[in-house]
Amino acid sequence: MRVIIAGAGEVGRGVAAALREERRQVALIDPDPEAINESQSLDCLLVTGNALSRDSLLRAGINDAEIMVLCTNNDEVNLLGCAFAKRVYSEQVGDRATRGLTTIAKIRDPTLLDKNRGAGPLERWTRADHIVCASDDIVKQLAAGLLAPSVEEILPLGDNAWIAVAEVMPNSALIGKTTGEVSDWIVNIPSVYGIRSADGKGALVNGSEVIQESDMLCFVARSTEEFMTITTGAGLQDPEWPEDPNIAIFGATQFGTSLASHYLEEGAEVVVIDPDLDAANELVGSRIGNSKRLDVIHGDPQDGDLLRELSIASHDAAIAALADDNLNIAIAMRAKDKGVPRTGLILKDRALVEAVQRIGLTRPVSRRHVTVISIMKSIHMNVPGTYQVIPSLPGIISISASLSAKAEVVGRSITDAESKLGCRIVMVEHEDEDGIIHILNPSDVDTLQVGDKVLLFLRLDDLKRVEKALGS
Repeated sequence: MRVIIAGAGEVGRGVAAALREERRQVALIDPDPEAINESQSLDCLLVTGNALSRDSLLRAGINDAEIMVLCTNNDEVNLLGCAFAKRVYSEQVGDRATRGLTTIAKIRDPTLLDKNRGAGPLERWTRADHIVCASDDIVKQLAAGLLAPSVEEILPLGDNAWIAVAEVMPNSALIGKTTGEVSDWIVNIPSVYGIRSADGKGALVNGSEVIQESDMLCFVARSTEEFMTITTGAGLQDPEWPEDPNIAIFGATQFGTSLASHYLEEGAEVVVIDPDLDAANELVGSRIGNSKRLDVIHGDPQDGDLLRELSIASHDAAIAALADDNLNIAIAMRAKDKGVPRTGLILKDRALVEAVQRIGLTRPVSRRHVTVISIMKSIHMNVPGTYQVIPSLPGIISISASLSAKAEVVGRSITDAESKLGCRIVMVEHEDEDGIIHILNPSDVDTLQVGDKVLLFLRLDDLKRVEKALGS
C-alpha cells in the first residue's frame, strides 16, 4: 500500500511514522523545506511541493497510490485537494471513477460539518471518502479520563467501550494472581488483555502471566462505570465523581466550548474563563450561552484574585483549553495547587503530554495525537470500526472488523479464531434476526458468523496478516 500525505507538520509526520511502523510505503509532500528536513528520519519519499500541484503528486507517485491523506493546516486546501488528487489519479491510470484511490481530508473547524451552519455533508461534494475532525474525540477522551484520573491511560475502543491501562500498586489484591483469574478476586472487574512488566514491552496476555507490583495492566471496560472497579483492583484511589459536578474551563476556544456543552448536557454547573473578550462574548451568544448553569467570565486565568472569587478549590475539575500549551500547563498546575482534585488540559503534541504526566497533572490529552489516531482509523476503514494504539503498551494496537464471507474466522469458535489470528478477541457485536444488536463477551459466543463485528487486540507487526485473514 502506497500512501501519500500532504502536510509534513506534526500530524502528517505522526501518520507517516505510524504507517512506516506497519511497513507501508509513504510519500510526504510539503512546501516548507524545514518541515521536509524534520521528516528525514522517517524513511519516506519526501517531496518539496504543494498539495494542489500536479507535478508534486506525480513525483509522489499518485499513479501508484491507494490512499491520499490531506492534513495541511488549511481546511479548504485539504477539501479541495481530495478532488484534485482524484482528478490527477484518474488521468494517470484511466480510472474515471477513481475506485482505486481513497482520499482522506483532515479539518480543524467542526462547524464545516454542521448541516445547517456549515457545508456538510462534505463527502457529497468534495470527493473526500473520509472527513476527519477529531474535536469530538478529543473532548470525549478528556472527559472520560477525568472520571478516573489515577488510571495511566484511558482510550476509546469504539461505541461506549474503553481501554484502561492501570499500574499495579503495592496494596493491590491482584499481586501474585494470574491475568486469567482477576475476576475471581475482584467482583465485576473487566478482563485483562495486555500487560507490560516494569522491565518489558507490551504483550498480549494468555491468562497465565503472574501479576507483579508496578506491572501495567490493560483492561477493556464496557462502560465508564467500570473505571472504579479497575482503580480498586489495581490498588489506586480516586475521589468519587459527584452527581452534579462543578466544572471550571479556562478558554472559550473551540475545545473549551465543546467541553462546556458536554458537561452542561451531563447536568454540571460550568464556568468558562477567557482573557479574550470577543471569545467570551461569542460563547455567550452561542447555542449553549443561555443555559442557567453556564457562567462566562472575561478575565485573566492566572489572576489569583479571580480564582479566589471563583472559589476554584470548590470545583470538582478544572480544564485548561486555551491555544497556548505553556499557558495551559501553568493554569492546570495552579488549579492543582489550589486543591482542585482533577485537572485536565488539552495540548498539541504527545511529548508534552508525557512530560506533564510526570509532574503529576492528572489528565493531559494531545489533540495532535488524537487526530493522528483518527486519520489512522480512516486509513484502516477497509476493516470498518476503530483503530487505537496504546502508548503505554508499545507494539499493541486494537482494531475492529465486520466479518464478511471472506473472513477466515467465520464459523470458528473464539479460541480457534484467536489461535488463527494470533490476537485476542475482546468483544463481539451480533445482530439477531430482529435487527437488535447485542454486545457479547467472547465467552458467550459459540461461533463467529458473517456480519459479526469483532473488537481485537493484536501486535502491530501482525496487522497486515490479520487484515488479510479478516477478508480485507
